[in-house]
Amino acid sequence: MKIAHFVRKDFLTINPYSGLNAIKNKLLEHSAIVVQDDEGVFFGVLTTHDIVHNPKTLIIDCLTIKELIDGELSVEDTIFKMDMAKTDVLPVGENGKFVGLVFKNELYKYISDYNAELENTILVRTKELKAAIATKDLVFSIIAHDLKSPFNAILGFTELLKNKIRNLDVDKSEKLISSMYFQARNTYNLLENLLNWARSNSNQIVFKPIPCHISLICDAIINQVGDSAQLKNISINSFHTNESYAFADQNMLEVVLRNLLSNAIKYTEKNGKIEIYSMPMGDFIEITVSDNGIGMTEEVKSKLFKNDLNESIPGTDSERGTGLGLVICNDFIKRNHGKIWIEKNAKKGTSLKFTLPIYKSEIHKQEEVEVLKNEN
Repeated sequence: MKIAHFVRKDFLTINPYSGLNAIKNKLLEHSAIVVQDDEGVFFGVLTTHDIVHNPKTLIIDCLTIKELIDGELSVEDTIFKMDMAKTDVLPVGENGKFVGLVFKNELYKYISDYNAELENTILVRTKELKAAIATKDLVFSIIAHDLKSPFNAILGFTELLKNKIRNLDVDKSEKLISSMYFQARNTYNLLENLLNWARSNSNQIVFKPIPCHISLICDAIINQVGDSAQLKNISINSFHTNESYAFADQNMLEVVLRNLLSNAIKYTEKNGKIEIYSMPMGDFIEITVSDNGIGMTEEVKSKLFKNDLNESIPGTDSERGTGLGLVICNDFIKRNHGKIWIEKNAKKGTSLKFTLPIYKSEIHKQEEVEVLKNEN
């Protein structure tokens, strides 16, 4: 860094033929005073060090030689010159003319702040690198275990159908096909979560908030997961006002709702019930996904939404998972300036809630325009 960035031009000036007593207090306040005559001719810089070693009557008698240094000089070289001259301040010149002062304490502060910032950057980058390595290892682990196992089941079902379909009655065939579909659907959901999570961690997902009609989006997601709910004869009811609009990224919102509904289906017994409803809460809209399933312990609740993923509790039909979906939900909700939590006082089942900014045209209209500009 060049010292030109540290030159101070708000200095106090004094005539070289002034008396010392008149400026002693000012010198203590300013650390250094520039000595110039009435015509602006630069004589030097007066410091307390000068007065101690040369207690003469006139200021000009106390001045020690302090060469004008170039503003292009580095901080390190300037500090070296100060040490050699045994001074804490030096005058800076441009084309041989005095322009300002540079102080050692300010240079030391810069070096100290720079080193602290550098150390912090190294710590952040090291943490990011460790997280990236952990992400990569986890991705390979999920691919090797959680994606491989469902495919083995699907291959087993298809082989059985291939070899014995002529000997199987319709009911057994339908049961096998239903099991294959169930495994394929769960595998697809896991793969989608895995891709979303990997893209989110590598900042490849662009945030594009738009007005989102909560009721219509919930209906669309219910249709997508409807087959899984029908296999367990679970009813899903959705309650929203027609004016329920959130200002959010629709793709992220759909991922969140799909994960929360899939989890609710997973942990609800056959013939169970799931409800989705929303209500305005000031500047936000609160959305709840509630089920009357098996619920979860306090220990499990404390681990929700955390990145240290562990294999989740099996569902009511022995469905397996990684807990990846809720981590993604937490990330996406935060990106949309909301929060997500689990209702602690639920008597039975689970109630997951999250908030999103409510759409207000007078506030968000300009943001919509900016999103369109960026897309174009």
